[in-house]
Amino acid sequence: MFSRIRGSFYRTSAWRLALRSTLVFAAGCAVIFLAMYIVVARAVQERSDSWLIGESETLKQVAVTTPRDALYDRIVEEVAELASQEVSYDGSGHPIKGNTVFFAETDSSPHQTVWVGPQDSGKFLAALHGISPERGAPVSVRVPGWSAPFRVVAVSMRPGQGHIYLGLLDASAAALMRRLLVRFALGWLLMVGLGFFVTLMGLRRMLRRVDAITGTAASIRSDDLSTRVPLKGQRDEVARLAQTLNNMLDRISSTVNQLRTLTDSMAHDLKSPITSVRGRLEIALSTEDRNQCAELVAGGIEQLDRLSEVITTSLDVAEADGGALRLRPQTVDLSELAGRVAELYSPAFGDNRQSFTIEAARPVLVQMDVPLGTRMLSNLMENELHYAGAGAEVSVEIGIVQNLAVIRVEDNGPGFAAELLESAGDGAAAMARVFHRFVKGNGSHGHGLGLAFVNAVAVAHGGRVVARNRKHAGGAEILVELPLSGAKTDQPPTSTREAVS
Repeated sequence: MFSRIRGSFYRTSAWRLALRSTLVFAAGCAVIFLAMYIVVARAVQERSDSWLIGESETLKQVAVTTPRDALYDRIVEEVAELASQEVSYDGSGHPIKGNTVFFAETDSSPHQTVWVGPQDSGKFLAALHGISPERGAPVSVRVPGWSAPFRVVAVSMRPGQGHIYLGLLDASAAALMRRLLVRFALGWLLMVGLGFFVTLMGLRRMLRRVDAITGTAASIRSDDLSTRVPLKGQRDEVARLAQTLNNMLDRISSTVNQLRTLTDSMAHDLKSPITSVRGRLEIALSTEDRNQCAELVAGGIEQLDRLSEVITTSLDVAEADGGALRLRPQTVDLSELAGRVAELYSPAFGDNRQSFTIEAARPVLVQMDVPLGTRMLSNLMENELHYAGAGAEVSVEIGIVQNLAVIRVEDNGPGFAAELLESAGDGAAAMARVFHRFVKGNGSHGHGLGLAFVNAVAVAHGGRVVARNRKHAGGAEILVELPLSGAKTDQPPTSTREAVS
């Protein structure tokens, strides 16, 4: 395992992320350890200072109250030696290595009167010369030849009687602080090292999962979209990323399958008219009858026009599904536009022995691309002509319902097959199958683009289309809802009714 870590150490970002987080962790731990060390050091120093202040006051009282006779120096020295033994020996009577106490009493000359401590008193007295007894607080004093400073307190006796100096070099406390500092440093290094190792292992484990996602994405081929990232039950961000990638692959796979199906269906639908056009042209080339030749060429041109219309409609629907349909909207009276389209189709309804009625409230103003809107209405009419059945009653109603422009197309024909009304798609994109491209009923001879184009135009204009079968009267009902235009009109809506039979 460690060989793999060393081999890929510099090829992954895990070590850089771990190093950055470890540096922050190390700085935080160092601050905490330093604060703890300072607190302990101050506590130790305060203990020493308290002893110095208390003992200096005691020695001052002894020096002031003891008669200055031949025994004065002996008495003061014995009291000072007793005081020094309190910090020079432990509770078992064993001397504490390194602890040193000195006591000095000087008169105002100044020259030494009493000294208890190391033999080289001259160095000490020279170092004590700059201390002001008025401070009354312990200070640190360095004495030549000694590695550590002494904590010294100076106390003034009665006027004219001089000063008392009491100093302490607490070597045991200094050794304790050194050991504490070493242990803090070792603990800090151990924590930082362990933190770096744990962070590195955790990041490497996480990034291996990211590598698995990257490998899966890199292994996907256009002819095989079945590869998925394995999920192991985690619920963290990486697991959600893997799940998102799998969901995206599912959608891509579904889209590719739909595209293949649509391509195959379109190729099948286009093959017949292309073959028919080719046959007509071959016959036209082989015949010597100019009238028959002209008739065959005209029929071929008509077939090519239908083929061009199918391709154009298919491209428009594809652009609309991709949100790229180019619109040139303008304010249009939907009732007037529907009336013009209905007028064009009235003869066709009459030839098909279908009764046709249109009822329109005016004005119904919408923002619409006029050519696309005209083609949408034409497709609705064509759908009724071909599938409502001969002798059917067809009605179209244009109105306003809850601030929406509504086109309602009804007939009493056979209605939609149940499978065409089933929803297909995910989430907000779900809609009846009848509005999908190249979806058509069993008896249909079209290309399955008419209602798909109606839905595409409605959605592109911010509306929607609903298809259903009428419950009581029978037949089909198609509802197109479009947002009203913000344009104002001074005319109240009126209703007109036109019937063609």
